[in-house]
Amino acid sequence: MDQHRDVRASDTDREATAERLRLAVEEGCLDFGEFDDRVGRAYRSVTRGELVELVADLPAPHRPSPAPAPVPRGLPRWLKVLWTGWVALLGVNIAVWAAVSASDPCPVDFWPKDLFPPALILAVVTTVTVARRRAATAEGP
Repeated sequence: MDQHRDVRASDTDREATAERLRLAVEEGCLDFGEFDDRVGRAYRSVTRGELVELVADLPAPHRPSPAPAPVPRGLPRWLKVLWTGWVALLGVNIAVWAAVSASDPCPVDFWPKDLFPPALILAVVTTVTVARRRAATAEGP
Protein backbone atom coordinates (compact mmCIF):
# COMPACT_ATOMS: atom_id res chain seq x y z
CA MET A 1 0.00 0.00 0.00
CA ASP A 2 2.85 2.52 0.59
CA GLN A 3 4.12 2.44 -2.98
CA HIS A 4 1.35 4.74 -4.21
CA ARG A 5 0.63 7.10 -1.33
CA ASP A 6 -1.22 9.61 -3.53
CA VAL A 7 -3.45 6.99 -5.17
CA ARG A 8 -7.05 7.12 -4.08
CA ALA A 9 -7.96 4.53 -1.46
CA SER A 10 -10.56 1.88 -2.24
CA ASP A 11 -13.15 0.45 0.13
CA THR A 12 -11.01 -2.69 0.29
CA ASP A 13 -8.01 -0.60 1.40
CA ARG A 14 -10.12 1.07 4.09
CA GLU A 15 -11.46 -2.29 5.32
CA ALA A 16 -7.95 -3.76 5.46
CA THR A 17 -6.77 -0.80 7.53
CA ALA A 18 -9.77 -1.07 9.85
CA GLU A 19 -9.07 -4.79 10.32
CA ARG A 20 -5.42 -4.03 11.15
CA LEU A 21 -6.63 -1.50 13.73
CA ARG A 22 -8.98 -4.13 15.23
CA LEU A 23 -6.03 -6.50 15.57
CA ALA A 24 -4.05 -3.74 17.28
CA VAL A 25 -6.83 -3.36 19.87
CA GLU A 26 -6.90 -7.13 20.46
CA GLU A 27 -3.13 -7.11 20.95
CA GLY A 28 -3.35 -4.18 23.37
CA CYS A 29 -1.50 -1.69 21.16
CA LEU A 30 -4.46 0.71 20.96
CA ASP A 31 -7.10 1.70 23.47
CA PHE A 32 -10.74 1.95 22.42
CA GLY A 33 -10.75 5.75 22.16
CA GLU A 34 -7.76 5.81 19.84
CA PHE A 35 -9.19 2.88 17.88
CA ASP A 36 -12.48 4.72 17.39
CA ASP A 37 -10.66 7.84 16.23
CA ARG A 38 -8.41 5.96 13.80
CA VAL A 39 -11.20 3.83 12.34
CA GLY A 40 -13.26 6.96 11.73
CA ARG A 41 -10.30 8.57 9.99
CA ALA A 42 -9.73 5.37 7.98
CA TYR A 43 -13.26 5.40 6.60
CA ARG A 44 -12.99 9.12 5.80
CA SER A 45 -9.57 8.80 4.14
CA VAL A 46 -9.17 9.63 0.48
CA THR A 47 -5.65 8.40 -0.33
CA ARG A 48 -3.63 5.34 0.53
CA GLY A 49 -1.06 7.56 2.18
CA GLU A 50 -3.61 8.62 4.79
CA LEU A 51 -4.29 4.96 5.56
CA VAL A 52 -0.58 4.18 5.88
CA GLU A 53 -0.21 6.96 8.46
CA LEU A 54 -2.95 5.39 10.61
CA VAL A 55 -1.01 2.15 11.07
CA ALA A 56 2.59 3.38 10.70
CA ASP A 57 3.27 3.37 14.46
CA LEU A 58 1.84 -0.13 15.03
CA PRO A 59 4.02 -3.25 15.19
CA ALA A 60 3.47 -6.00 12.67
CA PRO A 61 0.45 -8.08 13.69
CA HIS A 62 1.22 -11.22 15.65
CA ARG A 63 -0.17 -14.25 13.85
CA PRO A 64 -0.06 -17.43 15.89
CA SER A 65 1.66 -20.27 14.09
CA PRO A 66 -0.65 -23.11 13.13
CA ALA A 67 -0.80 -25.98 15.57
CA PRO A 68 1.11 -29.06 14.45
CA ALA A 69 -0.95 -31.94 13.17
CA PRO A 70 -1.83 -34.39 15.91
CA VAL A 71 0.40 -37.43 16.05
CA PRO A 72 -1.62 -40.64 15.89
CA ARG A 73 -1.19 -42.69 19.02
CA GLY A 74 -1.38 -46.44 19.32
CA LEU A 75 -2.35 -48.74 16.52
CA PRO A 76 -4.97 -47.89 13.92
CA ARG A 77 -8.45 -49.31 14.41
CA TRP A 78 -8.22 -51.65 11.42
CA LEU A 79 -5.10 -53.25 12.91
CA LYS A 80 -6.82 -53.72 16.27
CA VAL A 81 -9.70 -55.41 14.42
CA LEU A 82 -7.19 -57.66 12.64
CA TRP A 83 -5.64 -58.74 15.95
CA THR A 84 -9.04 -59.21 17.61
CA GLY A 85 -10.23 -61.35 14.71
CA TRP A 86 -7.07 -63.42 14.78
CA VAL A 87 -7.32 -64.06 18.53
CA ALA A 88 -11.05 -64.88 18.24
CA LEU A 89 -10.40 -67.31 15.40
CA LEU A 90 -7.63 -68.97 17.40
CA GLY A 91 -9.95 -69.27 20.41
CA VAL A 92 -12.74 -70.85 18.34
CA ASN A 93 -10.33 -73.38 16.78
CA ILE A 94 -8.90 -74.32 20.17
CA ALA A 95 -12.44 -74.71 21.56
CA VAL A 96 -13.40 -76.97 18.63
CA TRP A 97 -10.21 -79.00 19.09
CA ALA A 98 -10.92 -79.33 22.83
CA ALA A 99 -14.52 -80.47 22.15
CA VAL A 100 -13.36 -83.01 19.56
CA SER A 101 -10.58 -84.26 21.86
CA ALA A 102 -12.98 -84.64 24.79
CA SER A 103 -15.49 -86.63 22.75
CA ASP A 104 -12.97 -88.90 20.98
CA PRO A 105 -11.29 -91.67 22.99
CA CYS A 106 -8.23 -91.57 20.70
CA PRO A 107 -5.83 -88.66 21.16
CA VAL A 108 -6.43 -85.93 18.59
CA ASP A 109 -3.46 -84.02 17.20
CA PHE A 110 -3.47 -80.32 18.16
CA TRP A 111 -4.26 -79.19 14.63
CA PRO A 112 -4.62 -75.42 15.36
CA LYS A 113 -0.82 -75.31 15.63
CA ASP A 114 -0.61 -75.81 11.86
CA LEU A 115 -3.12 -73.11 10.93
CA PHE A 116 -2.01 -70.05 12.83
CA PRO A 117 1.73 -69.45 12.39
CA PRO A 118 1.33 -67.94 8.89
CA ALA A 119 -1.45 -65.63 10.09
CA LEU A 120 0.54 -64.71 13.20
CA ILE A 121 3.62 -63.87 11.13
CA LEU A 122 1.54 -61.71 8.78
CA ALA A 123 -0.13 -59.90 11.69
CA VAL A 124 3.20 -59.23 13.46
CA VAL A 125 4.90 -57.98 10.28
CA THR A 126 1.93 -55.71 9.53
CA THR A 127 1.92 -54.33 13.08
CA VAL A 128 5.66 -53.62 13.07
CA THR A 129 5.46 -51.96 9.64
CA VAL A 130 2.56 -49.72 10.68
CA ALA A 131 4.29 -48.79 13.95
CA ARG A 132 7.50 -47.85 12.12
CA ARG A 133 5.62 -45.74 9.56
CA ARG A 134 3.76 -43.91 12.32
CA ALA A 135 7.02 -43.27 14.18
CA ALA A 136 8.61 -41.91 10.99
CA THR A 137 5.57 -39.67 10.40
CA ALA A 138 5.72 -38.37 13.97
CA GLU A 139 9.42 -37.48 13.60
CA GLY A 140 8.75 -35.56 10.40
CA PRO A 141 10.81 -35.34 7.20
